Parts: sequence; structure tokens; C-alpha cells
Amino acid sequence: MKKRILIISGWVVLVAGASSLLGFAKSKRSSTPCKSVNITIQQKGSRGLFITSDQIRAFIVQQEQSVLEGKPMDKINLRAIEAMLKDNSYIIDAQVYATLDGDINVSVTQKNPIARIINTSDESYYIDSVGYFMPLTENCTPRVLIVNGFIDEPYSSYYTRNAKKMDHDTSVHSMLPSIYKIASFINSNALWKAQITQVYVDSAKEFTLIPRVGGQHIILGDTSDLKQKFDKLLVLYKDGFNCNGKWNEYATINLKYKHQIICTKK
Repeated sequence: MKKRILIISGWVVLVAGASSLLGFAKSKRSSTPCKSVNITIQQKGSRGLFITSDQIRAFIVQQEQSVLEGKPMDKINLRAIEAMLKDNSYIIDAQVYATLDGDINVSVTQKNPIARIINTSDESYYIDSVGYFMPLTENCTPRVLIVNGFIDEPYSSYYTRNAKKMDHDTSVHSMLPSIYKIASFINSNALWKAQITQVYVDSAKEFTLIPRVGGQHIILGDTSDLKQKFDKLLVLYKDGFNCNGKWNEYATINLKYKHQIICTKK
């Protein structure tokens, strides 16, 4: 019984000590002025910087209505700063935290665009690797797949949406989920990412691929059986064009139909 009482007493002392330390740390942080703001930007896909450290710093100053350096830590709303950054069109995630020494660390992960969409109004915007949209930026112009043609969707109507999630919403009638499917598939394969430079949407809302090598238009049709269609194209490249060297003799390669490829000569 005495041993049990001693053990319980020990735990009480440990908990009380930990609480005191936490209280001291919190008190110290509250009274500590901000010494510096350290910003890091995580890039995915090495597409370039769509948003700069200076821009992020300016957004933070606007959010807090003052520079952070010299401001008491308890007067800085780290959660609001983090939420503001996560809401930015170029950022997919943000983490903001403070140290006991007075540093505020800001780590943002920018979106990774996989295709540039050009609609019928000649408006351009990007779709990223997880289905979100982002506007163009003056900071850089990433080299990504171009998707154009009979695309009506304006950026202003879809910038808060996700194309991947839209695909499961029966109330949405849009080309964007299908565009995301094709762009994502091409981006995930090193060969197709290098070979396919453009996707054209025709008036029937079907897709045609424009390759880097070879002068053909590759008729894909809809987004059904994408893997099988690209597998057929790979067989044609390896066992057909590579063997006879006739890369430029055909005007079209039609992949729409199951178990066959229809090629039309120029």
C-alpha cells in the first residue's frame, strides 16, 4: 500500500512539474518579441516559384497589419496567418509555428501544376497534381501539358473546386474532371510526359493528343480505358514505327476502338 501511495505521489509530482514547465514556457513565449520570420517554400516537380518569399512576407504583414519583428508573440495570430496562406491560390499547404527564442517559422508547399488549360475565351489557368486550379503567375511559366479547344469553363467559376472530386458529383457537367484524368495519367508516366505536348478538345468533347515526335494526331476519344489505349499506342511505337521507321507517314492514329488501332496515311 505504501509503495502504491509513493508511486501515485511520484506521478502527481511529475504532472505538477510538467504543468509548471509548460506554464513557464507559455509565459515566456507570450512576453518574447518576435525576433525573425523565416520563410521556406517547398516545391514539387521543380516547376519554379509561383509565389516568392517577399510576397508571402507582404501577405503576412497585411494580415497582421504590421511587421512581425519586434511584436510580442501573444499579439501574433499564428493560426490566422496559417489559414490565410492555405487559402492562397498557389499554396497547397502551410505550417506556421513559433520557437521559444522568438523565431516564427513559415513553411509553405506550393501547388504542382500538371496542365495549362486554355478555354474558348482565350483565358488560361493551371490544374495541379491533386485536381485544384491556380491562375497564371508573372513569377514563372512552367512547361506543362497544354489543353485547349472547345473548353468553356472559366477560372472564376471553378477556382474553389477540385476536378478530382467533381468527377463524383453527378450534378456537375464539366470537361474539367476528364481533363484532369488525362493530364494526371500523362504526368504520371515519364514516356508520355515527354512525348505528349498538347491535348485538344474537339466540338464533340473528345480528345486528340499532339505528340512531340511524329506528325500524327492521336485520336483518344473519351477518357474510358486510358491505360489500354496508351498501351496500344506503346505497342505501335515499339513494334511498328521503331521497326519500319515510318514515324511521319501517318496523319492520324485512332485509339478509340477496343482491340485495334486505325492509322490513316497522309
